[in-house]
Amino acid sequence: MTIYSFFIFDRHCNCVYDREYTHSPNPSATTQDKIDGQINKNNDADNSKLLFGILYSLKTIAAKLVLEDSVLNELKQLTIGQYRIHFWESLTRFKFVIITDIQVQSLQQELWQLYSHFFIRYVVENALSPVEFKWKDDDSLQENEIYGKINNGRFIQETDRYLKSLSIF
Repeated sequence: MTIYSFFIFDRHCNCVYDREYTHSPNPSATTQDKIDGQINKNNDADNSKLLFGILYSLKTIAAKLVLEDSVLNELKQLTIGQYRIHFWESLTRFKFVIITDIQVQSLQQELWQLYSHFFIRYVVENALSPVEFKWKDDDSLQENEIYGKINNGRFIQETDRYLKSLSIF
């Protein structure tokens, strides 16, 4: 069992955080060497846009399948080929996504922990962090204002430490 990627999307459908993990099959490598990867390298890539599109479409379909207003039908995870996509959305419409292999069961509690303990503490409550993530094509941006990604080092360290501590990693 393993975790391949961790994404955060904002309410404007932009990928504001992308963490990919590469797991080295070399048994003699140290823990840090075994777990490498890229951070925020594929935020604008088609993969993150396709992932968001799939999740958005399936979430919309799931909501429309409900016949009664009192029943909540929400998307939590889906399996595609050899991958399982775990999805959790906050009330502020930030979407947290983890891609794992198919042996991993529900990660709803872990996604909630990532939001409530790390995202709130290191991004939302950080006075230096932007309130809204803005993009280069936004006309209201000044030349020195580009906030398209979460680059908070403490957030990255703590979420990596938390995910690596899970038995499924």
